[in-house]
Amino acid sequence: MVFSRRAEDREERKRLPMWYRAVSLALTLLTLAALCFSCALAIMARMGEDGNGAFGHRIMKVSSESMLPTFSQGDVLLFSSYDKEGLEEGEIVLFKAPYGAFEGRYITHRVVEAVMTEEGRTYRTRGDAAGLDTWTLTDEDIVGVFEKKMPLVTDVSRYISSSAGMMLVIGLPVILFVAVILADSLLSKKLAAAAPSEKKESGEDASLSE
Repeated sequence: MVFSRRAEDREERKRLPMWYRAVSLALTLLTLAALCFSCALAIMARMGEDGNGAFGHRIMKVSSESMLPTFSQGDVLLFSSYDKEGLEEGEIVLFKAPYGAFEGRYITHRVVEAVMTEEGRTYRTRGDAAGLDTWTLTDEDIVGVFEKKMPLVTDVSRYISSSAGMMLVIGLPVILFVAVILADSLLSKKLAAAAPSEKKESGEDASLSE
């Protein structure tokens, strides 16, 4: 096997044809990369459920239709962390509602008014498909600034909501990876076992020709 650590297995593998070792390594690395990629997408999709952040960014899944047609419900968005240097009208931001029925919940809306007051900057927001929000935000309420949509993560997020989807996103790459490892183990043993016999037969043929 490609990941074998036993000395005898490594020696046995050295006797295999070069083309086979190259193909085996390529298939193993490809399926491993597919597995890691699928797991990464699934993790990001799960992060979007709660608006978790990492490496100066935050991932958030749109939970309503208030930003239609810009964003649809279920879209997964990437936000850069807000540096509190001020926002301009028209920017889309992620914030925590400071009060009201949605207090404490993450919301993605557009800044429609930015005002500098004696207490600091304040902002009014609204959804593209909704009316003006009742609250007035400050820099402390802003969590992130919209950077881009994540369509691939959005698709994965919709798939993993069901057991069948989870099987497709995570289970299929796992099955492929295990299948490649098992197939490589069986084929390499057969080829390694055949190699000495071929050498022996060629030696016998040479002695007969003499």
